[in-house]
Order: sequence, then structure tokens, then C-alpha cells
Amino acid sequence: MSEKPRIVLIPDTAWWVIGQMGKQVIARFNEKYDFYFLPTTLLCRRPDLVRDIVAAADVIHCMSDYDGIEFFAHFDRRELPPIVTWVHHVTQWNENQRLALEMSSALTVCTGEWKQLIEKQITRPIPITVVPHGIDTELFRRQSESRERFGIPPDRFVVGFVAKKGSDLDHGRKGTDVLFGVVRKAASSIPNFHLLMGGPGWEKDVASLQAQGISASGTGYIRKADLPALYSALDVYLVTSRVEGGPCTVLEAMSCETAVVSTRVGAVPQWIIDGVNGYSAEIGDVEGLLRGIMALYHSPEHNATIVREGRSTALAHSWSKSLSPLESVYDALTEKRRAPKGSTPGPHWMRKPDRLLRAACAADALLCVYGDIRAGSLKILPGLKMLREILSEQSLPEIVRGAAMVRRVPKSADR
Repeated sequence: MSEKPRIVLIPDTAWWVIGQMGKQVIARFNEKYDFYFLPTTLLCRRPDLVRDIVAAADVIHCMSDYDGIEFFAHFDRRELPPIVTWVHHVTQWNENQRLALEMSSALTVCTGEWKQLIEKQITRPIPITVVPHGIDTELFRRQSESRERFGIPPDRFVVGFVAKKGSDLDHGRKGTDVLFGVVRKAASSIPNFHLLMGGPGWEKDVASLQAQGISASGTGYIRKADLPALYSALDVYLVTSRVEGGPCTVLEAMSCETAVVSTRVGAVPQWIIDGVNGYSAEIGDVEGLLRGIMALYHSPEHNATIVREGRSTALAHSWSKSLSPLESVYDALTEKRRAPKGSTPGPHWMRKPDRLLRAACAADALLCVYGDIRAGSLKILPGLKMLREILSEQSLPEIVRGAAMVRRVPKSADR
């Protein structure tokens, strides 16, 4: 095992936004630290891993808005390594979120505004570091693939939206009531209008819009590698959120040279200059969002200028630059943990962090899809299709190792 500091990253899921951010953190800093990528789904099944983490990690970074903190609540605080919590957004404060503030040695947030809001919630001094969202501008660039693959009829003006259905269940955070209000008005004003909904869980909403006579289609789960093609298929990317840390989809669409119309949430006020590289409106402002869409519809020449400026904005927000503030956070906390005694050598699974990452990603996919099928929120055949898509970039040995990680459950955990 190497002598590099050991950092455990705990995202909510491996295959969606926070998991992708975790992988960017690893890519940025893996020469300096050993990272162990363990989604909360896996930790729920493997409480033995939690005990190993506590004994062997130098720092724990809970990346998923407090999802990971509950695993460590019952330990003696003196046993725990320093914990960093990444606060992306808060819709309503709950017990776990306040516990995270209490237990964390440091916090990371996505904007200066979130830092100010969190400072009002904490009751003791905790360092809060702004680590903004970034973008992989090499992956997210314009593509010239056919729109047919996304169910878009010919000669349409296409407005798109990307999110998991589950994200909107968090007190209407994604603002889909506003989204559908904008869509109905846009469809009545634009004869060739089409809505494309990217991400899992929107099948009923797409069917409802179609029943209203609105041209619409959905992708279901979509791989990260396919997102650039999706953004490139759009004329406008629409964000109607009420609460966000980023959203990272704004930079992704801009990087693919697609015009963005968004509510002023998260980092949007720092990213979008109205009429220059996109359009923005106040939260809940259906008419303001509609005006942005109609301005882009009526002036293709202006749209072309907007997307060029949007690409320039994205280029200024690379992950390498955005994640740089994390280094000082990790340095301060690993020194605190490793001196004078440091942590234990660690169990065998910590010897190969790269292999663990790939197996943990496979395990997470299996657990997420199985859990949704068992809960009745996902039918078997669509679930198997989604699982195949999520696992498509992993080898058979990696999937087998992931399945082994899922199955290795202590008897006490089955009770």
C-alpha cells in the first residue's frame, strides 16, 4: 500500500451528477492522494466497510448533501478521521443535515452565496471553502449526430431539460411545474415546437404532454458519454430549478454550443449575462423564461452569437481550475489525521483504489436498479435496459467484482 494520504469519497450514486464529480476529483488529485470511492448504496449493504474506513482513512469526504454522514453518527468522535461535507444545495433543513454540520471538520460549497447561507446555520467555527462546479470541455463539445435517436421529428425547434425525476421530489426543487407551464405556452407560440426530456423517470410526464397535443420525447437513463449528443440536438436548454448548487448542466449545454435559458439559481448569476451568452429569469417566472426562448426562436443569428459566447464561458470553468481549492482542504485535514500516529495500514480492499472504484461503480448500479425495481418505481424490463446502459462501459470482470461486493453481507446486516 502506498504512503499517500487516504481519502474516502462518498457520493449518493456513482452514475449520476455527484458520482461524476467524485471521479473528476480523483482525476485531478490522484497523484497526490489515494482515493477510495464508496457510494452510500454500497455502504448500506456493507457496514463492515464503514468500520474499515474509520480505522484506515485519513479523511472522509461526504459528497452528497449529507447522505453519508449517518454511517458515522454512532462512532466515538475521537475514533473518526476528519470529515468534509460537500453542501450542494439545501431545500429544507433536516436532522441529518444539521448532524453533518455538527460532525464535519470542514465544509465545501459551490458558490459564495451558499457559503453565506451555511455560515448562518453553524454554531461553531468550521472552515467553509468554495469549490465551484466545473466542466470537461473536451468531452462536452458540439456533435453532429442525427436528432432521430432522441425521438425528435424533422424540422423542429427543440427545447430540452436534463434531470432525474427523483430530484424534483425534493420539494419541487427542479421546478417541473414551471417547466410544464413554459412548455405549454411555448408550444402554443412555436408551431414546430418539441420538448426533449433527458434522464430517468419522465415517461408519464412525456405521455401526458403528448396527450395534450404537445410534441415531446424522453431518453430515459442516458450515459454521460451520450450527453454531448443530447445537448447538441437542442436549440435551447431550459432550467426551471428553484434550488441548485450549479447546476452543472448549464455549463455542459454551453460547452456544447447550445443556448441556455435558466432561472437565477446557484451559480447561474455568475455564469449567464442576459442577452450575451444566455438568458435568465427569476425563480418561478414562466413569462421571463418564455421571453428568453422566444428571443432565441425569432433570431437564429442572435442564437448563433449566444452559443459562441456560451462556449467561451464554459472554457473558463475547467474542472482542473474549479477543483483547485480542494487541495488546501485535503492537505490541512490529512496532516491533522496522520500526525502523530496516523491511521492503520488498512484492509486488503484498499490496496488497489482503481479496482475498487470500478467495482464500487458496478455494485452501485446493481443496487440502485434492484432497489427501484423492488420498490415498484421501475419495471423489470426498463430496469434491465437501464442497468445495461449504466454498465455498458465496464468490463465483465469489473461487474463480477461489483456483484461480489454487493453479496458479501455480514449476517447481522440481514436482520
